[in-house]
Amino acid sequence: MNAALSGNAPIGRRALLKFAGLAGAAAILPLSGCGAAPSTQNGVTTLRFMQNKPEVVAYFNQVIKDFEALNPDIRVIQDFNEGNFVPGLVRNDPPDVVTRGFAQATADFVKKGIFADLSDMPVAATIDPEIQELISSWGQYNGNEVSALPFSLAAAGVIYNRDIFEARGVAVPTTWDEFVAACETFKAAGIAPIYGTYKDPWTLAQGMFDYVAGGSLDVAEFFSKLNGRGAAITADAPESFANNFGPALPKMLQLASFAQNGAASKNYADGNAAFAKGQAAMYLQGPWALSQLVAANKGIRLGSFPLPVTNNPEDTKARVNVDMALSITRNTPNMAAAQRFVNYLLEPSVVNTYNEKNAAFSPLKDAPAVENPQISGLGASVKEARYYQGAGTYFPPSVPLNNYVQSFVYSKNGEQFLAALDDEWRRVAERTAV
Repeated sequence: MNAALSGNAPIGRRALLKFAGLAGAAAILPLSGCGAAPSTQNGVTTLRFMQNKPEVVAYFNQVIKDFEALNPDIRVIQDFNEGNFVPGLVRNDPPDVVTRGFAQATADFVKKGIFADLSDMPVAATIDPEIQELISSWGQYNGNEVSALPFSLAAAGVIYNRDIFEARGVAVPTTWDEFVAACETFKAAGIAPIYGTYKDPWTLAQGMFDYVAGGSLDVAEFFSKLNGRGAAITADAPESFANNFGPALPKMLQLASFAQNGAASKNYADGNAAFAKGQAAMYLQGPWALSQLVAANKGIRLGSFPLPVTNNPEDTKARVNVDMALSITRNTPNMAAAQRFVNYLLEPSVVNTYNEKNAAFSPLKDAPAVENPQISGLGASVKEARYYQGAGTYFPPSVPLNNYVQSFVYSKNGEQFLAALDDEWRRVAERTAV
């Protein structure tokens, strides 16, 4: 979305500095050619591996130890400070292998040729093509390169308390009407159907906005058409938010009506603590919340299901995101060693184990079925590719989507909400027009 990151030319140093908020230098950053000298001493090549999740450092430390034992000519240094990424590019000292969550910001780097083409690596053929398409849908360098291979797919839906459901004889709903009936049953029993954490507006955008939008329309197709419209977007345009998101708004408000009293004053931490104590039947959160809920209550029995937004069960989809995707920087001087490391990371014993430990789904074609009862209810949606990437992930950081969603939930003014989104999108398109 950023003007400095539009088009297909390899990104320059000035553009990178502008993107990172560090404008001031003018030298062009080389992304092809010789680059720096290989990091090899005494026959050992040193790789820098930058991964984006500090909470899994210990896992990757063990993976690296095992890899180095099998590859004594390679040493891997793990860097889990993602903030080093852009400065490293500016200094022409990028990491060799990178994992990033894959959404708009990473796609901007892809379109500028920051990452090498991995399509010829044999391991690329082991990836489920539907999951690979989640990455390709954001755009490809030169129109066909594979700049990232998925490593971990996170699926999100409605987290529910199995004990509360069983005690009230409520089955996992498969249609919108069944979901509403379940909420009414809990409400009549004095149980909050959904725990709301509206003080943290991102929880509204990630939850009710993404879930209802994703279950109501083809999110990827919508944003593709919206981008094609460019700065010509108006409220009456076929591609506008006003003409596509209207049906989602009443259901968002209905979800809000099922939250506990005082949801506006509760944040994410409050929600985790309360839900772990059994203060609500459901929680609109993703797998990142599971470990915190269990840490607060080791005996809690949790499950997840995709929110049904229509009365046709075949329409029901899960919200997903490629939580980690592997890339190799294009101008690394250590390409052969980097490819060996990526090949190892995508060995089934490595990638499947990671996802099993972190309540996520493996991207491999032949990955075993997920047995974790906390997320197994999302397994059919993932296996059958009945999923979408959240509408919120398509917005550039300059658009305060979370705050707009929060304002809508409080004011219930849908016309104003959708008009604001159309206006924001037009302004972004005008700024980024070439």
